Amino acid sequence: MNASSTPSMAIAPVPARGRGSARRGPSPRTVPVLLGLPVLLWQLVFFAAPLLFLVVVTFWQVRSFKLQPALSLDNWTRILGASSFHQAALHSLAVSATATVLALAIAFPAAYTIAFRLPVRWRDAAIAALLVPVFSSYILRIYAWQIVLSPEGLANTLLGAFGVPALPLLGGALSLQIGLLTLSLPVAVLILVFALGGVDASLVEAAENLGCRRLRVVGHVLLPAIRPALVLAGSTTFLLAFGDYVSPVFMTGSNPPTLSILIVDTVKSGSQWPRASVIGVCMLALLGLVLGLARRLGARSTG
Repeated sequence: MNASSTPSMAIAPVPARGRGSARRGPSPRTVPVLLGLPVLLWQLVFFAAPLLFLVVVTFWQVRSFKLQPALSLDNWTRILGASSFHQAALHSLAVSATATVLALAIAFPAAYTIAFRLPVRWRDAAIAALLVPVFSSYILRIYAWQIVLSPEGLANTLLGAFGVPALPLLGGALSLQIGLLTLSLPVAVLILVFALGGVDASLVEAAENLGCRRLRVVGHVLLPAIRPALVLAGSTTFLLAFGDYVSPVFMTGSNPPTLSILIVDTVKSGSQWPRASVIGVCMLALLGLVLGLARRLGARSTG
């Protein structure tokens, strides 16, 4: 059988793969956009859209206890010109600023002790103990404080055992600050604990080896190192205290009213949702101003 009689086997050419046929993944520039798109949509649907509607409602009118679309500045002039709004705004700012100062004054020594003075085992236990109230019911904690501070509560019972007459602990500025610190203090302590945990321990040891006293180390090493965290803790405390409704109601009986209480009272008086919306927009504007100042302060500290 010679070579000429054998059938020739043709080999089919392999088609060249073009550039367009290869699969390509998303480019490095589009990956952050795709990952952040759900968060952006969430913010647009559940924050930006309700906020825009809140601003629109401020121009509407209530006629016969029914909300009707309109374009009027009457709600703005009535609210901004009311003395009750001015008093509630000043009271809310003063209460929130006081709570911020108290929270920072208590949170920093507590965070310093947890971060530098406790063993690792007890440090983890302290952080866990701070996380528990953050995720527990705030109203239940306020109810517990009512029992403690009431005229016949635990505090006055202990004072009576030492011959001290009952004190009006519930219904004043003291009880209000206790309620606000119950809400904000664990958060402030946690922020400062994590910030102090990121400070290089060798800097503290070097300052102590050079003969610096503890207060000098705190003032010249630790505080400048965690200044952005201090700004964050302070602004978070102010935000929580400024918008809180539970403590002013249950710890002071809404007297004097804050802006959050004034919103509820305005709605109750004739279903005045537009005027309540004006108060809400003013609260957001004040919070935005405070947070903007805090951001600039934090940027200066890092610059």
